[in-house]
Amino acid sequence: MLKPAIEISPKQAAGFMVLAWVAVIAYKFNDLFLPYYWDEMAGYMSGILYMADHGLSLLPSAVPPQMSYGHPLLLHVCMAAVLKVFGAQPFVMHSVTMLFTLLLSAGTYLLAFQISRNRFTALLAFLIFISQPVVLAQSTQVLLEMFLCMHTVFALLFYLRKQYWPAILFCTAGILTKETGLVLAIAFFAHILLELMLAADKNALYKRLLMFSIPFLVFAGFLTLTKWSFGWYLNPVNVGKSKLEFASMLQKIWDYPLEFTFVNQGRYYYTILLLLSLVLLFAGKAHKAARGNMDVVLLIVYCFGFLLFSSIADALERYFLLLMPFAALVFAMSVASFRRYNRYLPLVLCAGGIGFGLLHLESNKRYTEVDMGYRHMVRTNQAVFNYVNSHLYSNDTIGFAFPFQYAPADPRFGYYKEKHFTSDTSFSISCAYKVYTSPGNMDWNPPDTARYTLVKSFHSGYSGAYLYKRRSIKQKSEIRR
Repeated sequence: MLKPAIEISPKQAAGFMVLAWVAVIAYKFNDLFLPYYWDEMAGYMSGILYMADHGLSLLPSAVPPQMSYGHPLLLHVCMAAVLKVFGAQPFVMHSVTMLFTLLLSAGTYLLAFQISRNRFTALLAFLIFISQPVVLAQSTQVLLEMFLCMHTVFALLFYLRKQYWPAILFCTAGILTKETGLVLAIAFFAHILLELMLAADKNALYKRLLMFSIPFLVFAGFLTLTKWSFGWYLNPVNVGKSKLEFASMLQKIWDYPLEFTFVNQGRYYYTILLLLSLVLLFAGKAHKAARGNMDVVLLIVYCFGFLLFSSIADALERYFLLLMPFAALVFAMSVASFRRYNRYLPLVLCAGGIGFGLLHLESNKRYTEVDMGYRHMVRTNQAVFNYVNSHLYSNDTIGFAFPFQYAPADPRFGYYKEKHFTSDTSFSISCAYKVYTSPGNMDWNPPDTARYTLVKSFHSGYSGAYLYKRRSIKQKSEIRR
């Protein structure tokens, strides 16, 4: 028989959440001031700055596709609007993402309470979620995933509360953030169809089915406008990376969503507890006959749909931030189940899980946006830029390649206030100097050492940045000899 859980009042839960938020903001405060990097700079802030300069609009043509990767533009509109009011400093944009993170964590708590009807379990889910390295890393980066995840969680929350118009609004906002938001719209549709099969009175469900066709109509409108603007419905670069091969799909399901969600960043700790709780539950015959719970079915349908979509489309680890609220809920329920042995044991186990997360805050092995190791790349980018901008190369042309080529193009990317050199973002052979980065063009297009010689290098963790100088004719002759 389960022992009673620790009772948590709404005020106590709110107090714990505020304390956790203060701790996260304090830990991430310096990151609010970091310049932009990689996709954050090239794929999103470039488009946001362009939109701020040329007018706010959700029309696909409002931003060149290379600055949006062909995605819908709701995040761009929101960020550009904030930028025009509060300024273009990285602190402003990163603070907005932090706000999205806090709202998402609150939504995770509310969704967990909606499912479990237990504030203690909901608080555990909140703490597990907000302490994940991927959440901490993404909490101050201008990317689509945090914004999309926030809309997803609140759409599900309002749907489960039977507040369907807010659910439709958030679902539509998710679609206007990224095409992946369509998975949630399909999950809602599938859930309503399942209820139709079981319900005696179907009239209300037909009406709901009609209501939830709105996100599909919006998505169809987006595709049509994109076709008119660019000649294609979806970004051909992304579509070209999709694979429908069964072996590839299985491999990607393990390599990305499953491994990342249940193993990486110390989450194997919670997975072990989850498996142990299931073994103890059934071995002790403490379970009751399972009864259908349509709320849980909806979450399962969404997560399954997201896994299927991810197995076909091109995948990056940061995309699986969208699974973290649901993983936190499952982990929290498994941790809470250990109260049958001691009512305080779940607190100890949760504290241990947070400790494991802190031990995996930084992989320091490879380029990643999903743990705190991303700081290394920002540091080396900033170091090489400061070096070439220190008046030493005032009369020289310095080449920059994708995606670092955006840094010298506009001071609003956060790398300089005044530029003291001439930049060449075409990376042409006429450049006297060239900047290479790893991760970056050093990996896929390293310098020709017969033409260029290393001047200066900068290193931090896994990341490196290098300044190369074009050799003189005399130096080339000496190398040949």
